[in-house]
Amino acid sequence: MSPVYRRTVVVTAVLVALLASACSAGGTTAVLASTPEVPEAPASTPEVVATATATVEPAPDATPPAFIIERAGALTSASAPGATPRRIVLSGGGVPVVVLDPGHGGDESGAAAYGVIERDSNLDIAQRAAAYLRAAGVDVVLTREDEHRAAGPSSGEFRATRADLQARVTLANAVDAAVFVSLHSNGSGDPATRGVEVYWESRQPWAGENLRLAQSLLNGVVEGLTAAGYPTTSRGTIDAACWRNRGGRCVGLFVLSPAGALVESYASGPGATPSATATQDAPAGAIPPGTARAKEPTKMPAALVESLFVSNVEDAALLRSDHARDAIARGLSKAILTYLGREA
Repeated sequence: MSPVYRRTVVVTAVLVALLASACSAGGTTAVLASTPEVPEAPASTPEVVATATATVEPAPDATPPAFIIERAGALTSASAPGATPRRIVLSGGGVPVVVLDPGHGGDESGAAAYGVIERDSNLDIAQRAAAYLRAAGVDVVLTREDEHRAAGPSSGEFRATRADLQARVTLANAVDAAVFVSLHSNGSGDPATRGVEVYWESRQPWAGENLRLAQSLLNGVVEGLTAAGYPTTSRGTIDAACWRNRGGRCVGLFVLSPAGALVESYASGPGATPSATATQDAPAGAIPPGTARAKEPTKMPAALVESLFVSNVEDAALLRSDHARDAIARGLSKAILTYLGREA
């Protein structure tokens, strides 16, 4: 989706029975037979939807999950008492750690159209890219390893979506990641819009590295798809420092923004109203509606990749294809290895 964590994009003409195969929260994404062919566009355009939680009661509070980190057999970080920790085993000895962040999760499904649910395709592509990176000798940590959110049990500190996003950043910092790469697919009210774009953040001290990583990722995904027989459009790298303008103030993306910056803490689409789950950290009127402030930021170069548009019939067909997903994953892994100065 547009780089967001809760989006509702509606295209006026509804495609009949568009999401019949993926209407349940735990539904799996339809996958094309192993063929790279892209189907012809239907006569009508689809209804592109995301989870409908933006206008309902606030989600339960949540807090980042507990975890135990081991490097070369040495315990370096432990969970809070009473928690069921996630165990993360790293090689240590200078082996770089890459954190891949499959966007969305749980009831936050992201964009959905043409049989594609972004939550699920993000995870599948991340798992494929992780396999290629591990084969090249790089440690990889996924912020979520199944269909659920990254955030853990309720604590009362943050609303669920903010806690989920913060949990991803907190985990990346805890494992001393060399890079943080958030993986998404896009959505648009214009069904003709398609291609790949990558977001970066200019307000971090390592802004130049953010941009270098973003450019490498953009080139990698575009070249990976093209090499597999799927020429696509490069929509460029985009600075997320002023991703939205709320009440005359710039609002950035939560997972990329520096500490204290105004951020989006929910997913939205063109014309969407602020989510009931977006909390504010200042008196009424001090912060534009629908915004919050980032807490702990990433401490390493980071970028957010939007691989193709779920709302475009041709792009969606690629996202349903094993062959095309693998091409995206290969492109991502090659780009990350290139950025790290390792042989792809």
